[in-house]
Amino acid sequence: MAGVKNSQLLDLIQTTLENLPDQEFEVAWTNNDYEFCRIYQNERMEIDSGTAISRRIMFDHSGNARYRQLFDVDNPTVADVMSTITVPWTTIGTNYTWDIQEFIRNSDGATGFIKLVKVRRVDGLWALADLIEERAWKAPDSSTDDLNPYGVPYYLSFYTDNSGTVNTSAGAYNGQAVGFGDGTFSNTVADIDASAEAKWRNWCGVYSSVDNALLKAFRVAFMRTHFKVPYIIEDPSDKARGQKRTYASHDTVADLMDLADQKDDRHSGKDILGNLRVSEGGLVTVNRLPVMPINQLSSDEVSYSPIYTVDFSKFKPVVQKGYWMHEGEPIDGGIAQHTVFTVFLDGSHNNLCLNRRTAGFVLHKSV
Repeated sequence: MAGVKNSQLLDLIQTTLENLPDQEFEVAWTNNDYEFCRIYQNERMEIDSGTAISRRIMFDHSGNARYRQLFDVDNPTVADVMSTITVPWTTIGTNYTWDIQEFIRNSDGATGFIKLVKVRRVDGLWALADLIEERAWKAPDSSTDDLNPYGVPYYLSFYTDNSGTVNTSAGAYNGQAVGFGDGTFSNTVADIDASAEAKWRNWCGVYSSVDNALLKAFRVAFMRTHFKVPYIIEDPSDKARGQKRTYASHDTVADLMDLADQKDDRHSGKDILGNLRVSEGGLVTVNRLPVMPINQLSSDEVSYSPIYTVDFSKFKPVVQKGYWMHEGEPIDGGIAQHTVFTVFLDGSHNNLCLNRRTAGFVLHKSV
């Protein structure tokens, strides 16, 4: 490799990255399932541009409809019934770096060089995947935090006010305030004040243990968060379809499996199990929704043992069109690190909730 020009090395790295052959090595992955990485790659919504992600929502009507008698006097009114959901772009990135001396030490054969490139790339992408997954299950660090994205707990909350009061109802639209990482709370979610707009609150309910009462709370929540458009109105909302999925800690999922086994022992026939069963893939399903164990929800830092159900037709992972997983060309380190080459991978994204009442619900314990 001696005497090879930097420009040739840049071309070699770029070509190798684009055509990495299969090479096997084990990786001790952090998460059992990278759910949000999968969603961002396969089910994301792309938006062209703009300084922020914005959508409009109508919370109420003007009240102009009425029954009338002959010769009644009309009094038409027009009200401003629209509100704006605003979500900032967040930018995420990773990088992978090589030193020319590493290339020289792996220059005896193509295999060593390719493995070096692949290992560094996996290293950088793994860090990116872990960060995406970690922040997907958190709210931002504070009300002014525009660095981190709006994770699931930002929109699906069990705090009833900006003092951090935890919901005590078995089921209601009490998810008003968002709890931030610094321990503060706010009624404002995506630029809309949920204390002023009752329909900008999510459904939440308390459960004490994984039993039949929890299954009933789940079914009630499932029904209460499903709304149909009146037949006389053409649906003005985004008609894009999205799956519903339920997420919980590993212990909670295991308890649901135990409950399904107990029901199976007492009854016969899969339909008698009340739509609680363990699928062939090893996941427990409730109301035909798979309940996925999430590492971040299994952490000791997570209080109240939340069970989140998310409707991805209303909870939209959004990426900026043309700037997601954007892998640049290798860049040399210049004067400061003249023997170093780095590839940067970047993107802009965030999570958009179109309607907190229908985007899902959260069931939680009281302590």
